[in-house]
Amino acid sequence: MAYRATDDLRGYLKDAVLPRLKLVHKPELMFHQGHKSRRATLTVRRRHRNLANIVFLDSVFDELVNDWIEEHVPNRSLCLYDEDRQTGERFTVRSSHRFNVPELLLPAASDINRVCDWLDSFPLQTVQRVFHIMFPATKDWGFVALDDHGDDDNFKKFHWTDVNQDHPDIYDLSVVVACQPPWIMSDEFMWQFTQLKSLPEGTTRPLRGKELLWGKLWDTCVRNQTSFFILTSYQQWAFGMFSRGWTTAFVSPVIDAQSRSPTVMHALLYWLGSALRAPGGFVQPVEVAEPVHNIFSDNESKLPIAESQKELEIAPSLSSWSGTSDEPASSAGVADVVALDVSDRGVDEPHGPDVLFKKSRDPALTWEMIESWRKKLPSKRTENPSPTFATSVTLLPDFLDDSATSDTSDETVGVPCGHWLMSARR
Repeated sequence: MAYRATDDLRGYLKDAVLPRLKLVHKPELMFHQGHKSRRATLTVRRRHRNLANIVFLDSVFDELVNDWIEEHVPNRSLCLYDEDRQTGERFTVRSSHRFNVPELLLPAASDINRVCDWLDSFPLQTVQRVFHIMFPATKDWGFVALDDHGDDDNFKKFHWTDVNQDHPDIYDLSVVVACQPPWIMSDEFMWQFTQLKSLPEGTTRPLRGKELLWGKLWDTCVRNQTSFFILTSYQQWAFGMFSRGWTTAFVSPVIDAQSRSPTVMHALLYWLGSALRAPGGFVQPVEVAEPVHNIFSDNESKLPIAESQKELEIAPSLSSWSGTSDEPASSAGVADVVALDVSDRGVDEPHGPDVLFKKSRDPALTWEMIESWRKKLPSKRTENPSPTFATSVTLLPDFLDDSATSDTSDETVGVPCGHWLMSARR
């Protein structure tokens, strides 16, 4: 007897392993193999990127994914069709033989666009269908291609976002999916990418391939104000996020397209849910003290991507840190500790008590913290009037409003009804 995927979503996802990517073997593709050619495929402008720490999540990431899937993905029949008859969304990644998922055939990939066809048609379309079944309040969310004019031909991007509105509060919940073809981003190179400890700043030597890739991801995420990202060659996957001040990154181990426990589908579902703050999702494992102007900036022009305007005289360091990107940007002896003891007050004139300013998830609390900090400034710094913001903006109206409706026939499953993701009413 054949089952639908919706009869047991958890059982379906357990064996939903991505089909093997078929490649057209051309001499020009083989030419791109190797470190030098990788460096030539990415164009990264010289900017001030203070990515001082890159934290490798190790095997804890696999445990988080597996636990989340076990707790939140239903294993009972939902009485739904596998295909949404209004949107056309359906399951495309085949699972065990007991699930009746039609086979989808795609031509072999000969260039990055064909690889992206496989990426969009298999994992992205399937996880979007699963997500909309589990969280009907996200019916307006989907994957769209990010087309940056003049960008690198071998660096393509998708954006998981609300396709019907462009609002600053949407950016923080979105996810960037970046892709390079496997003949450029090899398995070894992908592993090296996850093992980098920091992005060198102010170096005169040319950046290595893995450093260029981190710089490209940093630029893309800052430009879109999206802290969650996914990097893939289709055959290999890594999941990461930046801290709110963009000075620290967290990155998962590499997951192969044919891996199990977790599968790529498991990790995708978990990461999209984490970005949208689903119950039990990934949260930053440590508090990172960062410059206030990094955290509260609303657009790229205000982020630290231009050259520093003020040079400081730095005393000679007594540490033994070599300054290479393969070591953490902290002093010798604390290689495994994220640099947390950094004041947000700056280095010239202290204002107010020794308090680390961290952004709250609640915009009202954030504004109260800014106002509290502003009142402690000397009077000479208050000559300019304080900026005013409209207070009538309703944050995330489609999510937080209980009157939100769903145009599909899908029913709500999988999370407590009190969460905003469950706000859709059938």
